[in-house]
Amino acid sequence: MLASLYLIAATIAGFSVVTRLMPAAPTIVRLPGGMLVGIVVTAWTTFGVAYVLSPHTGRALYYGLITSLVLSLAVIGIFGRNLRPRHLRVGWFEAIFALLSFIFSYWMIGNRLSYDPTGKHYLQVSANTWGDFGLHIALSRSFSLGSNYAPTEYPFFAGEPIRYHFGYDFFAGALQSGGMSVLNSFNVPATLGFTTVMLMLFATARMLFGPKPEAQVRWWRDKGIGAGLIAALLVMTNQSLEWLRFISDDAHGSISAALHPSLLWAHKGYLSGGPYTNDRISMFNTINVYMTQTHLIVAMGFVLFIVYALLDQLRNGVCMDRRLLLFLGVTFGMSFWLNGVLWIAASVFFGSLLAIYAICACWRQRQNAKPNRRREVVRFEALSWIKVAACFLVPALLIGVPQAVWLNGGSTDGGSLTLHIGYLVCSSTTAPCHVRGEMNLLSLTDWSSFLQYWWLNEGLLIPLLILAFVLGNRRDKKIITAITAIFIWGSLFQLGRDLGGQNHKVINLWENLSGLFVGFVLVELWTIGARVAKEQHAKRRLVGIAAKVGVVFMLIFLTVSGLPDFMAAKNDFKVSVFGDDNEHEIIHWIDANTPGKSVFLVDFDQLYTAPTMAGRGIVLGYSSWASSAGYDIAPREALIKAVYEAADRATACKLLTANGVDYVVVGPEERSTHNFKLNAALFDQFVLAKNAGGPDGYSVYDVSKSC
Repeated sequence: MLASLYLIAATIAGFSVVTRLMPAAPTIVRLPGGMLVGIVVTAWTTFGVAYVLSPHTGRALYYGLITSLVLSLAVIGIFGRNLRPRHLRVGWFEAIFALLSFIFSYWMIGNRLSYDPTGKHYLQVSANTWGDFGLHIALSRSFSLGSNYAPTEYPFFAGEPIRYHFGYDFFAGALQSGGMSVLNSFNVPATLGFTTVMLMLFATARMLFGPKPEAQVRWWRDKGIGAGLIAALLVMTNQSLEWLRFISDDAHGSISAALHPSLLWAHKGYLSGGPYTNDRISMFNTINVYMTQTHLIVAMGFVLFIVYALLDQLRNGVCMDRRLLLFLGVTFGMSFWLNGVLWIAASVFFGSLLAIYAICACWRQRQNAKPNRRREVVRFEALSWIKVAACFLVPALLIGVPQAVWLNGGSTDGGSLTLHIGYLVCSSTTAPCHVRGEMNLLSLTDWSSFLQYWWLNEGLLIPLLILAFVLGNRRDKKIITAITAIFIWGSLFQLGRDLGGQNHKVINLWENLSGLFVGFVLVELWTIGARVAKEQHAKRRLVGIAAKVGVVFMLIFLTVSGLPDFMAAKNDFKVSVFGDDNEHEIIHWIDANTPGKSVFLVDFDQLYTAPTMAGRGIVLGYSSWASSAGYDIAPREALIKAVYEAADRATACKLLTANGVDYVVVGPEERSTHNFKLNAALFDQFVLAKNAGGPDGYSVYDVSKSC
């Protein structure tokens, strides 16, 4: 109940402020945008209070939640006094689109986390999202059940400050602390967040390509609606050519068999696996990228809200609302900890967009000025743009950059930003540049691989984006140029240590913004074809009809790969999050009987362990996650092996006490692992704190009492 009030109050507070600053924006922008503003701000206020109170009370997060709820109510009292029912008015078409977007989002998100249908109410996770949720649930529980403050640590590498954007996971933990289930703390905001992503794309397309407000245009003639629907469809689906694999693999090369609904309905597994398999088509084109990452959904929705607001303001040229820009800059800066890589990609877009508009404005003023006043006019115009852009960029950077340093482990830690030319073009062994690992810009062969890679992964999206640049007006060209800056950035630089697992967010943002103009160009081609088809000349009518048919085929070509992805999500098998009854018993015991900052020793390379599900830290969890966050895992792997294989208690105790370990777990994973050969007799000399399931179950040993 408290968690629901917390989320609702944050949403209404955000809506109140956004409505005050953007009264002309449609409800489908102000309401979901207000929800995300509320999440961004209340997550920080809750964390700040909990962080300060954590040394003094075990209920620090609860008090932080209460404080943020009171602050949200105060904001509603100040900014929401003039809210009226008309501020929630939505057109019938927008209402239908919002409902359909919500239904799809609810279905998609519901396929990742769900409850066991046997009636035990056990939480299950889909196999293709299993890996990511091992970390995200552990992080959220480290706040809701543990005491992960001063400093906040990475649950899979206890004892060192965190090097991961954990903002949404903290917010999920706050919801859990307020009584919301783990399932709903991730699924409810994710469902609303993905709905927001589609609504923002739809609203932005209507703003850019729709008729002027005073124009009376039927909805089916509104280019903005058409472009918005296509942009939303593109974010739901997959532009790659993996649909050809469905024909070759599932239908054995038969197009007629591929068209049979029963074959598609039974399809299992995603058709692409790059860069983690030897595949040139990336898995990050599928909806699985959003299903695994709630923080990406929420951050993407928030970035698209900022995109809408900024593009709307740029219609006024240099005379933008500085209060609104300041608000957008502050909240955008605060959002870094939701998803740092996406934040940097968005910063590249926003910075490029403002710079392009400023340069074009200065050039236009120079052309219109008298020759003897050109320098003065350009200087004045440039200064005006610098001042107005600073209202957004300065607070964003002042708030965001310190978070980047904090969550990177310091300003000198390597691996956070490196030059890497070509993104994933060279990731497959079939690419000629694979041995080097990146492209050589002077090699024609590498450029051929570059073109092949992006054709396989994006299909017609890039050619249509180029066509949109040709057909678009000056404003469209400016925006497309700024969007292209994201692509160039992602092709030149690597953010983090896992190129595919982290940089894909740069490309996801580029794809979503490009979808706006792909929608525009398809609608424009349809309109031209429809106009030509009405002419009396038979050949021109035929050309017009062919153009319309071509648009339909291009749209199918762009989206058809999404259908097998939907079935892969629907048919994915489920895995228990909290294990069997014995593991449940151990989780509850750890939560009730150990300090929130306790450190446990378990077998490494495990995703779901009893201590992390109880909100505690472990010496080393899943190695790939820890190493990609920049931690040195080799010494801890050696430590774990040395303890479990120790010949006597004295040797084990020396290692455990020197490394700050509070408890040791011996369970089925430790007995069956290939990482070490367990000396089971060693733990007969330790004090048993808890056992569940007998000799073959789970045993927890207390280091302080044993050593």
